[in-house]
Amino acid sequence: MRQLLNNRFTTLLKNNQGFTLIEILVALVLMAIVLGISVSGPFSSRNDLDKDVNSLERAIRYMSDEAALKNAVVRLHLMLDSAPQEYAVEYGPSDSFILPPKAEFETTTESKEEAEKKKQVTKSLNQKFNKVQEFQEKNSEMTGDIRIVGVGTAQSEKLQTEGEVSLYAFPTGEKDEALVLIASDEDIISLKINPFSMKIERQAYPLEAMAGLDLAGIQQAKAREIFEKWQKEK
Repeated sequence: MRQLLNNRFTTLLKNNQGFTLIEILVALVLMAIVLGISVSGPFSSRNDLDKDVNSLERAIRYMSDEAALKNAVVRLHLMLDSAPQEYAVEYGPSDSFILPPKAEFETTTESKEEAEKKKQVTKSLNQKFNKVQEFQEKNSEMTGDIRIVGVGTAQSEKLQTEGEVSLYAFPTGEKDEALVLIASDEDIISLKINPFSMKIERQAYPLEAMAGLDLAGIQQAKAREIFEKWQKEK
């Protein structure tokens, strides 16, 4: 298309013709379309991924600072089943608040009774927390096709890929040791959260085609691979 425009301009110059207003407007529209197509490719997707990862990092750091300032438990509340996915920084009770214990064992599939019990526990816990209005008036949303494909914590032996997941910070300065995996169509970025410092280690992994898997399947397979490696390194 660019070549077509160049050819048209060259022809007009050779014929010593001027440009009419209509020709100039048409050329500008065509150039805008070409630029729009070039910007909306993989470069744009990586920009969206980096932007969302930066926002999540900011939320994690803010959560830690706010826990000390409020002398209360503060959490990053991730809603993985929302469309688009949402997250919020929320404060809860004082430092004497005790989180519910993790399950004695975890299974890859949940019975209806287990799912309902988990839902009730989550609902009861959510009622103890309120959004930090100074950070955000409403839940933050992931951009476009960017998704949090998994969250791993030291308290859980399995990668959590759905439902509601929370990472907690405490007035003592400690927070959950965690791995957050955010994916675009081309890459996955991992955020490794250190429990005793503000250090957040970021690493990018390219996604590669896998026989028999669609994009969601490829993302999940890569997320599990990264999570299992993280578990061994802890």
